[in-house]
Amino acid sequence: MFPIVRQTAPGICRTILAPATRLSIFPSTSVVACPVAAKCRGFSIFNGGSRMGAKMDDKLDMKNLLTQSAWTRDDLDKVEKTHREPRDWVDRAAYHTVQALRGSFDIGSLYKVKNMTGGMRESDWVRRIIFLETVAGVPGMVAGMLRHLHSLRLMRRDYGWIHSLLAEAENERMHLLIALSLRQPGPIFRAAVIGGQALFLSWYTLAYLVCPRYCHRFVGYLEEEAVHTYSKLLEDIDAGKLPLFENLQAPRMARVYYNLPEDAKLRDVFELIRADECAHRDTNHHFSDLRPDEPNTMVEHLRQGHFQNQNVFSGLVVDKVHEMQEQEGIELLRKGVSDSKKMGASQPTKAA
Repeated sequence: MFPIVRQTAPGICRTILAPATRLSIFPSTSVVACPVAAKCRGFSIFNGGSRMGAKMDDKLDMKNLLTQSAWTRDDLDKVEKTHREPRDWVDRAAYHTVQALRGSFDIGSLYKVKNMTGGMRESDWVRRIIFLETVAGVPGMVAGMLRHLHSLRLMRRDYGWIHSLLAEAENERMHLLIALSLRQPGPIFRAAVIGGQALFLSWYTLAYLVCPRYCHRFVGYLEEEAVHTYSKLLEDIDAGKLPLFENLQAPRMARVYYNLPEDAKLRDVFELIRADECAHRDTNHHFSDLRPDEPNTMVEHLRQGHFQNQNVFSGLVVDKVHEMQEQEGIELLRKGVSDSKKMGASQPTKAA
């Protein structure tokens, strides 16, 4: 006897017992057998989902978001695992902090043991993703808030940092909401998240006030680890170790946020999330290379579709300004050369 998965609405399913042997992605109002579901009854999609989860899916409105993540197939194919070598003591401190946190979390969550023994299952991966995304959404919001207050105190412009940082925080929060549409954590897990957030928020806020460069480098190295984690997840899916993730339809929230077709799979969502993490990695390494008062001229993927929100010192606009300035310089140079030729041609006439 295998559980039957009945989809009553996109992304919301319930299970009943009936004899069947077929595993399939289920179209709307269809009934299919899912042997894998017998091992994954903790997933919201297999137990009807919570009312809160269904409400979030039904009422996702992109007009309420700052930005929307958009990737092409070529962009996804270019994603790669990279590492920036530490160049000074600040870089080394940030790198070793990330390694210490990563190692402790891997041991405490049993990820290292399960990963070595091949025991990581779908439920383990979802729990890991949910917890990590609750942490990943903190740095961008803290940095954006502190830079906002800094701009108010000094009564001067921020030049393109705040929007990027807040967009990053929102993007990480969307990753969390997508993962929550797969599984709703229990009270113990939620208590761990609250405790972890309290500690990390306090530490990161103080660290950013003391050394913003260290914090951005820290996030850059943290996102390097996130790219490794999602790459490992995709490798396990492609190797057939996670059949539920391989065949499951992408949650509705993910399809709306990433503008995916109805038949998109969960694997497609994880690939897009990995691309987001890759962009956050590069953005924070870029921020760490800048002085705190230096304009941000980098247009990351979250702001490419929001040209109307750019200021004159950021991203696409600054490139356009430079192009116009160069064009004006060329025109002035041409005009100067032309005037010189005219003056040179008129001088012999006056002499005569």
